[in-house]
Amino acid sequence: MILTVSTLTTVDQLRALEPEWLDLLVRSNADLPFLWPQWVVSWWEAFRQDRPVIRDSLLVKIVRRESGELVAVVPLMVTERPSVGPTRVRTIGFVGADRYVTEQRAAIVDPSCESEVAAALATDLGKDGSWHWIAWEGLQPESTLARTLGQVMDLRWATHQAANVLHLAPTWEAFRATLKRNIKESLRHCYNSLKREGLTAKLEVAVTPAQVASGLEIFFDLHARRAGHAGDVAHPDRFADPTARRFLMLACSRFAARNITRVFTVRIDGVAVASRVAFQLPGCLYLYYSGFDPAWGKYSVATTLVAEAIKYAIDARLPCVHLSMGADTSKSRWGPATRVFHAAVSVQPDLYSRAALGLYSWACAHTGLLTPIKNVLGRRFD
Repeated sequence: MILTVSTLTTVDQLRALEPEWLDLLVRSNADLPFLWPQWVVSWWEAFRQDRPVIRDSLLVKIVRRESGELVAVVPLMVTERPSVGPTRVRTIGFVGADRYVTEQRAAIVDPSCESEVAAALATDLGKDGSWHWIAWEGLQPESTLARTLGQVMDLRWATHQAANVLHLAPTWEAFRATLKRNIKESLRHCYNSLKREGLTAKLEVAVTPAQVASGLEIFFDLHARRAGHAGDVAHPDRFADPTARRFLMLACSRFAARNITRVFTVRIDGVAVASRVAFQLPGCLYLYYSGFDPAWGKYSVATTLVAEAIKYAIDARLPCVHLSMGADTSKSRWGPATRVFHAAVSVQPDLYSRAALGLYSWACAHTGLLTPIKNVLGRRFD
């Protein structure tokens, strides 16, 4: 099989690729909104750095068959620290290096040719001697893609995180019957505690661009309220940063234009008490960040919101709900199937590259200014 690799370096090129990109997402059964062109383009427009201390440049790799069919999109970028001078370090990582706004990055690859794509990518990147290391993400070590990359490039495996997917039954009652006893009891408490006080939870779903814009304002407020609550588990406000907030509004607006964004709001007696952003993709409903009013915490409104979102997905005849990334109890208690994504680093064999990587790792671990390289290399706290 003959494959060709080319590089896109402008947003206009990404936009022109969108129809083929979307078709590839469907063929690859992608269930992460962070891989969609709307997310990638919005992220670049909001977060791209171009300063003397750091500069980003697009380096999106696309792979095609001899027939011209698109078989892979790898949304990469080059980051230079500093942007000029003899001590400049040039690294390659995925678009989406942010403060946990992008939950997972990965290559989009046609499952029928993972080995060939990996070999073609390794050959293409190997011809470019200007980078010092590559931060890979979204790899599954047992996959053909990862195994082939590991054979042709030196991969240093880093940390990993789990995707949590609930496979749905045709009805809520049938799905509920599959749940563990503890979550069944939690669900009974959610609804019965309200019923005893004459209260009823009602789900409101924002779908249109105008509805989504309004729903996001409620979400930002409730997300911040939850973050400000001194509970047993810390929940940082991921959207306290105005840039992160503007980005989510832009990405959700673009997704809403394609009927993908959903903002779920639970109201009790007309009062918004819990909210969650979601993305209705072709094969699943992806539940993104949430928020709730701690004043209503005794009614477990966050759990009610998840239950109502699952009911929504069942009614929409979706096969699964993605509970998002991570290993916290709020996800595992539902008994999801898990899929683990790993990060890895490829470093050039020369002394300067290895020394620069070592210094960068040390700075991450000792200054607190950057996310430690052992976690996710490439995220910036600059």
